[in-house]
Amino acid sequence: MAVIKGSTRLETAVLLTLCGGYLDAYTYSVRGGVFANAQTGNIIKLGIQIVNGDLSACIRYLIPIGAFILGVIIAIAIRLYMEKNDLHVIRRGVLLTEMAALAVVSFIPEAEEYNLLANTLVSFACAMQMEAFGSFVNQPIATTVSTGNLRKLVEYLVKGFYEKDKEAFKIAGIYFLIVSLFILGVIFGTLCSDYMGIHSVWIVIIMMFMAFIVITTKMKITND
Repeated sequence: MAVIKGSTRLETAVLLTLCGGYLDAYTYSVRGGVFANAQTGNIIKLGIQIVNGDLSACIRYLIPIGAFILGVIIAIAIRLYMEKNDLHVIRRGVLLTEMAALAVVSFIPEAEEYNLLANTLVSFACAMQMEAFGSFVNQPIATTVSTGNLRKLVEYLVKGFYEKDKEAFKIAGIYFLIVSLFILGVIFGTLCSDYMGIHSVWIVIIMMFMAFIVITTKMKITND
């Protein structure tokens, strides 16, 4: 079976990690002060509103959670369909879907009643990215959240010092790069959002298109 190498390259992780940090800054800056990449906060707030008995608030948090779940399901469906039909464009198909969703977001007005829809689409896109892009350079790397990457960074640093393992230091360096890039994406996203408003999401679309090009041009097919 053919195996695609291009989509697991570090260059792809760099671009998508910048996108992950950028999108969090975008939704926080111009879409109501929320983080749409990960759903932990929404789940916590949902639990609080259940205790408070606020049905409308529960619905407000359930919608992006549902969109995130749908994004994961669709990403899995794309992967299963393409594997079944021997079509080796899984991650590129996910990227195209993400770009389409974010393009729609750019046309949704910046208003409280519309921000829920915009954040829902961003959650959907991030869920697809999280599911489809889970590993690079033989390491589990998340491009939409940083907690796991930070834990791995510390883990490999400790291993490197304790075992005097140069390879562990090398892997720690990769995780340090990814965490730093996520922060850089947040900074870049905040600056662009402040300057361009809701249309700043097009910067992410451009970066995703660059990742699409990297995957396409540097893809190597080998046979098991």
